[in-house]
Amino acid sequence: MRKILLVLSLLSTSLGYSQNKIWLIGTAHKEENYINPDSLITALNKVRPDIILLELEDEHFTKDFKFNTAKYSLEEFLNGNENIAGYNYQQQNGTLLRPFDINGRHEFYQKEKYHEQENKMFGEMLNIYKDNRFSENCKADFEILLSALSSYSELSFSSLREANSDVATRFHALKNKINFELMISIIKRTKELEKWLSFAELRKNYWNRRNQVMAENIIKYANEFKGKKIVVLIGNDHKYALVEMLKKGGFEAKNYYE
Repeated sequence: MRKILLVLSLLSTSLGYSQNKIWLIGTAHKEENYINPDSLITALNKVRPDIILLELEDEHFTKDFKFNTAKYSLEEFLNGNENIAGYNYQQQNGTLLRPFDINGRHEFYQKEKYHEQENKMFGEMLNIYKDNRFSENCKADFEILLSALSSYSELSFSSLREANSDVATRFHALKNKINFELMISIIKRTKELEKWLSFAELRKNYWNRRNQVMAENIIKYANEFKGKKIVVLIGNDHKYALVEMLKKGGFEAKNYYE
């Protein structure tokens, strides 16, 4: 009986070790009072990852997964919280770095004149609102949209941990649902904005597609590095989507402080 219990115990330990552990750390790309390279390195030290995934594309790395300094200078890589923290942690600990973002993102933005179009679309919506040309329902919905976006821009956390709390993650999910879906709904109900419908739908679809590719890449690395600790440094806006997609793929996304 003791031998059976011992075998079961060892089997349980072995199975537990082989399971993938994935930590998502939501970040801000630019340094803020509560998120900077030092605070991210402190979080990484809590987890002690074997692999760090960065919000970069395949082209940013060589075949042996070094920064592609033949195409981009090291200074160009070290221009955001995640990249600086990931690189410095790797230099200190020899941790593997891997890219997991969708390929061709910047080319897509340039081709579609994405940010220029986005600003024009929202500017026209704002003018219609200021001139009181929305229907009553659309006016109320646009005020919800404005409130969500302004709340996001004014959002202030006191720590990296607070920014990664479940409450913060749910807020980002709600804000993006309003940002993409309610905006499309307003456009569909406002004749003056109908020319923006295809762009608004492209905007939403690309956001969803990018999140999907990120999740697929994370799962790919999890399957490649079985039993290893993987930390994903991700812009906080994406975290809620990745948590859900990883869950559907059979993986639990953990917070670094758990």
